[in-house]
Amino acid sequence: MSIIFKANPELEDGEVNVIVEAAAPTPAVAELMRSVEAIGQSASGSVAIETSKRLEIVRKSAIVAIAVQGDDLLVRTTTHSLTTRNRLVRLMAKLSPRDFVQISRQVVINLRHLESLEASYSGNMTARLSGDIRETVSRRYVPALREALEA
Repeated sequence: MSIIFKANPELEDGEVNVIVEAAAPTPAVAELMRSVEAIGQSASGSVAIETSKRLEIVRKSAIVAIAVQGDDLLVRTTTHSLTTRNRLVRLMAKLSPRDFVQISRQVVINLRHLESLEASYSGNMTARLSGDIRETVSRRYVPALREALEA
């Protein structure tokens, strides 16, 4: 694989075009294209969340926490909550890993809305977030959360 940068003065500031060339469309090529698309989406300031009634565009900075509830995801923002049938891993791929950190198998939080961490039982912690939202940080995810906070 080779990577080539070519300046294009016809593009606007911040605009990037990526062209993938291969002899044939293979699964590896498709995976590369999905990865590039995910990077582009995580760089934008909003994310599309499909609810049962419509497709809502939500500012990433407004997302406080995302939690798995059965087969659904509950996306809590600074103003309201949304329910979607999306998978946590797919939604996380659209979000910046610098801002969004998984704190348990079922919950991801936005570090920009983290107000405090409190010691809890059995090595777990409780994360206090904007809007008086509280989520349990599993002891398995505490080291990764501490690392993200120090970065």
